[in-house]
Amino acid sequence: MNGVGVLQKAVEIAEKAGQILLDFQKDVQEIKKARKDFVTDADFKSHSFIVKNLRKLTPQISIYSEEDEEELKIGKEAIWVVDPLDGTINFFDQDVFWGVSIALVENQKTKLGVVCLPALSQTVGVGEHNEIIVKGSISLGVRKESQLSEARIWTDWGKESKEALSLFPRMAEISMKPQIRLCSTASLMAVASGKISAYIHPHPAPEDFVAGAFIVEKAGGKVTDLKNKPWSISSDSIVASNGILHDEILKGLGLI
Repeated sequence: MNGVGVLQKAVEIAEKAGQILLDFQKDVQEIKKARKDFVTDADFKSHSFIVKNLRKLTPQISIYSEEDEEELKIGKEAIWVVDPLDGTINFFDQDVFWGVSIALVENQKTKLGVVCLPALSQTVGVGEHNEIIVKGSISLGVRKESQLSEARIWTDWGKESKEALSLFPRMAEISMKPQIRLCSTASLMAVASGKISAYIHPHPAPEDFVAGAFIVEKAGGKVTDLKNKPWSISSDSIVASNGILHDEILKGLGLI
């Protein structure tokens, strides 16, 4: 199967997992892991479906999902990196801001990224050779905004990190009404589709951003870590922007 075929199949898997999640959302049951970290029965349903079908698609490629008990091992070999439900709190609260993320990573670089936001009817899949699949109420293309004072910038909590609290006051000074939206996958799609100018996550998990960051770049944006260094699956922070404001945002926040 060629790269386009794998991308098409990955998009189908993400969308079918998204439909499973939509069907479960109204009756979702919470399963606590810790006070600020919990999953739902729907997380596991989506996880099982995605893993089963990726194994059928590429049996030779290993899979890591957020709901796996083992830690992600990053090496040169190809690996699927999956977040079967990003934005679990939003999902549990019957919000629409959540999604499914699937990425194919090799030698620490993303080769394929798929994001499905089922409740928003939006799906995007991109490949390393600029293969693009866009479905539903979304189009790719970052904002052309050049005024930082008018820019919309979002950020997020980490599961254990409070760094967003230290960034937020400065974000409020330099930009237009920053928000915390509790879903990296959907926030990165907001950058890639031109809804906002930038998204900052001080301490994300790899499955939170590897697909979305890749899509932002394919949409014409720029992605680095907080020190303005090139991003990879090993990055411990992420900044995704329209590119025009990237350095100005980091300077405004006192990060470079």
